[in-house]
Amino acid sequence: MGDLAKDQARFIAVLQHGPSAFPDGVFAGEPDWVLLGLKAHANTISHARLVALEHTFPRTRERMGHDAFNALSRVFVDLPDVRSRKLMHIGAGFAEFLADHGADAAQCDLAAVEWAWLHSYHAAEAPALDLSDLAGLDEEGLLDLKLAMHPATRLVAVQTDIAVMLPELAGSAPGDARHLLITRPDAEVLLHPLDALQAALARCAQKPVTMRNLLAVAIETAKEAEALPAIFALIGAGMLARPGG
Repeated sequence: MGDLAKDQARFIAVLQHGPSAFPDGVFAGEPDWVLLGLKAHANTISHARLVALEHTFPRTRERMGHDAFNALSRVFVDLPDVRSRKLMHIGAGFAEFLADHGADAAQCDLAAVEWAWLHSYHAAEAPALDLSDLAGLDEEGLLDLKLAMHPATRLVAVQTDIAVMLPELAGSAPGDARHLLITRPDAEVLLHPLDALQAALARCAQKPVTMRNLLAVAIETAKEAEALPAIFALIGAGMLARPGG
């Protein structure tokens, strides 16, 4: 009896590398007929990868146009690292790949946002810190409050105008916004354009931090009067959680 794990690995190898990796002894029948069947199976897998990319990056595809998106997608899914991935992880690095293959900044930014959106959607559940959670704290308790990034939160730096890239955010995007915060405090994934102060605070909170330290960063970055409102806005967006919460 053969080793199932080894046979599976040999089967995958021939799908990825073609006839040169044909595994002797795994299949019954003439090699030519087996290879014909494997070719059909490999084509099905390749098509599934392309469809997975289309579903992962629908707005990027729309912006690029189907033909341009499809042409680059075929190159991407044939990369050795990508061929070995599960479909759920197929889009990792796609935004960087687009940048290396002549896509414009808006297309690359949109791909990065869509990939972050997907990760936020599938992130672990956790209660988001709410402004009402602060109501019972005295000054010292508030300043010593430990904060962590909610597991569904993603911060994406972009090069292009957020209001142009995502027109539905035009009313909430500051003209100089170059960061997009993605949160999922409940069931819905939300997008929040950030001004420079909010972006600085979001970067600071990517590692566990106390409210005291976050407030110090806010005061150092902007006027004292703007510090707490900026922090409260991020809490209201669902960006933060209690460590281990």
